[in-house]
Amino acid sequence: LLELLFIVLTLGGIWMTLNNKRTLVHSDSRHREQHSLERIIMRFGVDAGALQEAAQHHLSRPGKRTRAALFFTALGAESQVDAFAHAAAAIELVHEASLVHDDIQDETDLRRDQLTVWRKFGADTALLLGDHLIAASFSALADSALPPAIKASLFSVHARAISDAASGQHLQLDADIQQAALLPTYRQIAEQKTGALLALPLQFASLILSGREADTQRALRCGQQLGLAYQILDDLKLFNNPSGLKSDPDIINRVVTAPVIAALQLAPQDDPFALIQAQPERHNEIRGLCQGWLKQSIKRASLNADHLPTSIADVVKAFITLRLQPGLQLPATNAAAWRSGAFQGIEAV
Repeated sequence: LLELLFIVLTLGGIWMTLNNKRTLVHSDSRHREQHSLERIIMRFGVDAGALQEAAQHHLSRPGKRTRAALFFTALGAESQVDAFAHAAAAIELVHEASLVHDDIQDETDLRRDQLTVWRKFGADTALLLGDHLIAASFSALADSALPPAIKASLFSVHARAISDAASGQHLQLDADIQQAALLPTYRQIAEQKTGALLALPLQFASLILSGREADTQRALRCGQQLGLAYQILDDLKLFNNPSGLKSDPDIINRVVTAPVIAALQLAPQDDPFALIQAQPERHNEIRGLCQGWLKQSIKRASLNADHLPTSIADVVKAFITLRLQPGLQLPATNAAAWRSGAFQGIEAV
């Protein structure tokens, strides 16, 4: 444990650390990483021709940069900060593209406390800006000083992640409560839509450390499970405001989420969207089932992390501790059943 002096994650815009001593030694390095990252994101992201105003609007409020934080920390090194920052910027730019496109399809009005691109500039502009940001991510990666062989493999992994994320988004648009095998479909959606881009920093770090593209598969599987867990947690935010369920966009648009699948399993004869709204006394059961799936995905992510380089495994476990495990707070009435594995469907996730 003494060797594990430092793990950084981005939470709420702050690069959090697990050891103050090493933070004092390496804070300057982390500051340089952040500075280089934002400079490169703005350089390639805002160089958008007629889309420049929309690009500046969207990128003017950076997100948490969680994926970049995972990447930098997983490398566990201070050399080649600029080359690494280009790779981190590529990851973040494609994430930004996914947000711009998602906001169109989800008809989201606000992003980071300001109007979304589609709401301010129109859907056509938002669609084109998302395309530009994807192109910008490849430009940022191409401009890095990493060895050509490594860079070529990074391009391949990067392209695959973008394709997987698009596939996952399309699956979500087509998902319906009437279809068979809904739980495996939900898993595939989350692993592709959310997991592909969350796995990307782990894959990049694995490739840079080992030099072998084949070694990125374990990182991909780990990231997919992290993405699944992350998606379940995000879906459970539905219950943060029970009085607002009738106006919740996912309920209105009948989006298939983890709580919807759980409600369907608990009461197959009922409409799950109506049940969630009309039967608040069943919310604890629904949450308990979802948290069982969450626990299983965390376990699988941890098992895959054990086979990754130590610096990557450490940052995965820190991510689980800081971002995922707090979501395993269970209602007392369901804790015993959850721990015993009594809820059905856990192994199916």
